[in-house]
Amino acid sequence: MWRPLFRCPRCQRAMAAGQSGATCEGCGVVFEERAGILRFMTADRIAEGEPFQRQYQIVRERDGYRTGTPEYYRMLPIVPRGDPRAEEWRIRRESYAHLQQHVLPAVWQEPIRILDLGAGNGWLSHRLAAFGHQVVAVDLLDDELDGLGACRHYPVTVIPVQADFDALPLQPAQFDVVVLNGALHYAPDPAATLRSGTRALAKGGTLVVMDSPMFRRERDGQAMVERQLRAIAMRHNLPDVVRPGVGFLTYDALDRVARELGLSSTFIPSKGPAAWRWRRRASWLRLRRAPAAFGVWMAR
Repeated sequence: MWRPLFRCPRCQRAMAAGQSGATCEGCGVVFEERAGILRFMTADRIAEGEPFQRQYQIVRERDGYRTGTPEYYRMLPIVPRGDPRAEEWRIRRESYAHLQQHVLPAVWQEPIRILDLGAGNGWLSHRLAAFGHQVVAVDLLDDELDGLGACRHYPVTVIPVQADFDALPLQPAQFDVVVLNGALHYAPDPAATLRSGTRALAKGGTLVVMDSPMFRRERDGQAMVERQLRAIAMRHNLPDVVRPGVGFLTYDALDRVARELGLSSTFIPSKGPAAWRWRRRASWLRLRRAPAAFGVWMAR
């Protein structure tokens, strides 16, 4: 089975991963493979991310994201009509269709190598691997309900890697497509994360940002984030809400990074069902700010 080439996230030295994990010959750190997941989180990264991960799991549990049904994961991004997140998954399905139509044909003469950053439960990795692609799924969360542990449900080969996407344990230039899947807005410095993702791309590859909230004006994004934080604190009785990243993206900021990297970028919006669009329009008038856009931003 193909595996990517790894490097130590601490000292950047190349290393090989065996069946039980990997040991860095440079700094001596041992990274284990447990429950089918390659674990490249250093102790300091684990401690740094633990408060947000604990909050994230609480919020996701109460908001209806976490389920233990194997069939549920295998069907994603298709969900039952009565699912509490049905409208959100409708957007995800549309964005996935954009990925298939506008990104994959440009690089797909044969099975390709794809890096799924912020993979969560691995639904996108599963879909792409089902087409025969070689897929590495990276996320901080490893639990079996909403993290990489859910990859055990998929009948195809996905390589789950627990790591911080700002400290990737991967040697550069290995992937034809790098997808930041509903994840880039969690980064404290999205531009730095995009540069890191670009280093993982092989020549001629495509960088994709999928389903992060996008705005034309930064103040609209800031207003959305502030409202979300207040709502989380009240709805979930959390006195100290952890904000791990900026919480939103702007078209200008992403396009600026693309130009710096010598890439040409475009954004394909996912519009969602008519009822969803009307509610967002009403919210725009009520809140006096533009709603977030979702879809697929790509640069190549």
